[in-house]
Amino acid sequence: MGAKGLGMGQATTALPGYDWSLFSNPALANNEQIAVGFYGIRNYGFAELTDMSAISTIPTKFGVTSLGFHRYGDKLFSETRARLGIKNEWRLLHFGVALNYSHISFGEDYGAGGAIGVDVGIAAEITESLWVGAKSTNLNQPSYKGIREDLPREVAIGFSYGLNELALLAFDVVKDVNFPVSYRGGLEVKIIENLKGRVGLSTEPLTYSLGFGYGNNRWDINFAVQQHQELGLSPGLDFMLFF
Repeated sequence: MGAKGLGMGQATTALPGYDWSLFSNPALANNEQIAVGFYGIRNYGFAELTDMSAISTIPTKFGVTSLGFHRYGDKLFSETRARLGIKNEWRLLHFGVALNYSHISFGEDYGAGGAIGVDVGIAAEITESLWVGAKSTNLNQPSYKGIREDLPREVAIGFSYGLNELALLAFDVVKDVNFPVSYRGGLEVKIIENLKGRVGLSTEPLTYSLGFGYGNNRWDINFAVQQHQELGLSPGLDFMLFF
């Protein structure tokens, strides 16, 4: 989730302070400000394949609590997710866990089901510029009740390297249990003050992406477009508020 991640090839496993980390690596939630955000993407240009998401993060003395909501599809097929995450840290080690309730519906009377999954993540600040991270989604191997379908499961490792405030490089290796290994990489560069440009690439499936972000310490807006080799363009936009 998030247009910044989309613009960087979805290489988000080791992006420190990533606003949408609840949907990626829950160990990387921003622990400095209360935040509220909204994100939408129209997959391949079809209104029926629109994703809509919302997120809120709240730093507390016990760690960072995150709440998230995601909906995909239309009346013929839809998937709805509600997520609750907690992130904490010890020295330079960050760790997080997220509970995910997923519900899918095939419309009419073709069936529906829900399931609860558990995601875990860990990240380490090796140097001020270098981060490494790892995550596992649906670690408990859940299945939708009533329709005998497993939730997707994947593991990922990644790193990110920042060059002062001028550039940020990210790279992930992702393995879904049902699909080949995917390699994902992205680059973010500072264009002018508060304006950043992004490019990304991923394999399995092969996609190219680009985007930009503009903001300050009170708000942030990001836009990205991803080109699927066969299915076409997917534009995404998010907006964050910080308190």
